[in-house]
Amino acid sequence: MVLAIEKVLPRLWPAAGFAGFYLAMALTGIFAFIPWPVQALLLAATITACAYSLAEGFKDFAWPRDLDAARRLERDSGLAHRPVSERDDRPVGNDPFAQQLWALHRARALPAKFRLAPPRADIAERDPKGLRWYVLIALTVGVVLARGDTGARLVAAFDSGAGSAASLDAWIDPPPYTELPLTSLRIGDDGVITVPQGSVLNLRVHGAPRTPGLAAGSNTAPRFAGEEGEYSSNVILNNSARVRVQVGGHAIGHWTIDAVPDAAPTITMTAPPRRTEQLATRFTFKGHDDYGVTKVQAVLVPPHGKPLVVDLPLAQPQKDVTQDSYVDLTSHPYAGLTVQAHLEARDATGQMGASQMVSFKLPARVFTDPLARAIIEQRQQLATTDAAGRKIVLLTLDALTVAPDRFYEGKNDIFLALRSAYNGVKNAKHDSDIAHVENLLWETALKLERGGLLSAAEELRKLQMMLTAAMAAGAPQEVIDELLKRYDEVMKRYVQALAANPPAQSMEPPSPDAKTLGMNDVQTLLQMIQKLSQAGDRQQAAQLLAMLQSMLENMHMQQGGKGGEQTAQDKANNEALQKFSNLMSKQRSLLDKTFRQRQGQPDPKDGGAQGLAKQQQDLQKELQDSLKGMDGKSAQKLREAGKAMGEAQSALGQKDLENAGSAQNQALEAMRQGAQALAQQTPGGKQAGGQDPLGRGASPLGNSGVKIPGATDLARARAILMELRRRAAEMNRPQSERDYLDRLLKAF
Repeated sequence: MVLAIEKVLPRLWPAAGFAGFYLAMALTGIFAFIPWPVQALLLAATITACAYSLAEGFKDFAWPRDLDAARRLERDSGLAHRPVSERDDRPVGNDPFAQQLWALHRARALPAKFRLAPPRADIAERDPKGLRWYVLIALTVGVVLARGDTGARLVAAFDSGAGSAASLDAWIDPPPYTELPLTSLRIGDDGVITVPQGSVLNLRVHGAPRTPGLAAGSNTAPRFAGEEGEYSSNVILNNSARVRVQVGGHAIGHWTIDAVPDAAPTITMTAPPRRTEQLATRFTFKGHDDYGVTKVQAVLVPPHGKPLVVDLPLAQPQKDVTQDSYVDLTSHPYAGLTVQAHLEARDATGQMGASQMVSFKLPARVFTDPLARAIIEQRQQLATTDAAGRKIVLLTLDALTVAPDRFYEGKNDIFLALRSAYNGVKNAKHDSDIAHVENLLWETALKLERGGLLSAAEELRKLQMMLTAAMAAGAPQEVIDELLKRYDEVMKRYVQALAANPPAQSMEPPSPDAKTLGMNDVQTLLQMIQKLSQAGDRQQAAQLLAMLQSMLENMHMQQGGKGGEQTAQDKANNEALQKFSNLMSKQRSLLDKTFRQRQGQPDPKDGGAQGLAKQQQDLQKELQDSLKGMDGKSAQKLREAGKAMGEAQSALGQKDLENAGSAQNQALEAMRQGAQALAQQTPGGKQAGGQDPLGRGASPLGNSGVKIPGATDLARARAILMELRRRAAEMNRPQSERDYLDRLLKAF
């Protein structure tokens, strides 16, 4: 056996070196990142090299003989006279004495104990450069790296189907700001998958015999983590890439993913900035972003001074924004200056798009008090000049406070405020100190002027911005209701102040397209805004609130006269329209009763077909009484309605419900046409009670483009919302159903 080892071991080199190097590669785990065809090629090359080396090494191999073993035993035991290898020798001849002597020699020549040296394989002769030691080091490093995964890696080195038992779940989560649903990835999908940049690729591998490999281009691809066949990894897709997941060198999933960068938002001014009747600045703009504009600002740059950035609040982030925003800048020191302005729109990632630059003059409050005008001039000078200009302001403020006993009698508070401003400018060290002085000068100038109107308008705008922000942030309904209550109170105070301080009467007559807005209309709009908010449609509520604010900003107080009078004929027409609206309502109710009678679901109180005929007869008589003294097209249509009512009565008397319903429809249509003809004789076509000629609620906004649902729609939406909340609160419902209800409630 020792001789066999010494003859076999040297002949195993370099085949053992090739095999050892391949196993060392497997232990390091490099095959997890090499495709199976490449690994198979390496395995084939290793097997070929080993086979060729073994063939060359064993081509002259001969198995050791017994004589060779005896000679090795004699050499290791120091038996020079070869008692073992020559134990079978015989003396020549048949001399008895010689035979006995030979037997005695054999008995005395064998030692009591033999020695045998360990095998001495001369591998250095076949590996003179010592490459075997490098292979041994590589194997040691591989075992250290593999640790507890040694067996699995050695098996995977020869396993062509190592990934066949593994399964993969993969999906992509878009960034939250896109509000897009997740994208499920199917195995073998060869198409290009388009996702927003910054999306997260989620990978879950099940039943893998070892840690899977992952390649995702230039994206940060962390190694899979897990144990016992369950592994996971998440990849942030900042760039387009070919993603490949493999187990044992076999791809179990591969996709081509195109990560589309988020485009910067765009914004344009659809009209130049202009002032409103209440000296607010109106910005009209439209913007677009692929996932939603989240913030809009106006940047105003004066000829001298720092840029002024003004927030223009949005109802909520939208892909397409079309909006009018009102900002009161009369309290800013730049008021009255010509500025360069542009708008900036930002998206959820902070990217910014800018509009074109325009030049316009900021509205300014006209102060009639001379001292107030002087204070405002110094305030503006203070905001737009440097340190040298501040010295001039300091001298002017000092001059304005000369002889307080003569010029400020009964106005000690004004004098003290101006002296405080003087000391503030004199001792100012930071910009915040100058800003404090600017605010003090503004409040002083306002106090000198007739007050009430300006402060109410400013508070009204602040409340509108707070309401818009609260609706966009999904604030509780109690908060919305409280803000609407405060808005109503301030709005009433604003209207009172506007009436107490009317502007100068214009010599031009009012525009024929101007709309008259009464307090009842405003209250109706506020109630509609509250109902829309309660029904969950807060975006539309915010649009309606912005529309109301726009109307208040551009409102003129009507100063009596003929424009507010109503002729006797108009009053009579309005009363007639109201009467016919009530008749139409009764006819619609009778038509509903006839329909239920046909469906076999009558109300016992109606008295059957005969009872309906009696109701139809009474309604016809009421219509005929209303027609007395009327003529024209409206009277003709209403007489046709009376004729159709008579036909409906006759059909009901004969229990012909089908023809009765048809006649009732004809009567209702004729009354609509008659009411429309009568409405044309009334200016504006609007009657008392806030209803149009067809009995529907007329919007004080006119054709504003804001779709206002009817009371029935709001009630229905409110009922659905209450039912969703009730069901979501029932804990005994399945979790999947409750999750679905929660998603529905988020929409509200």
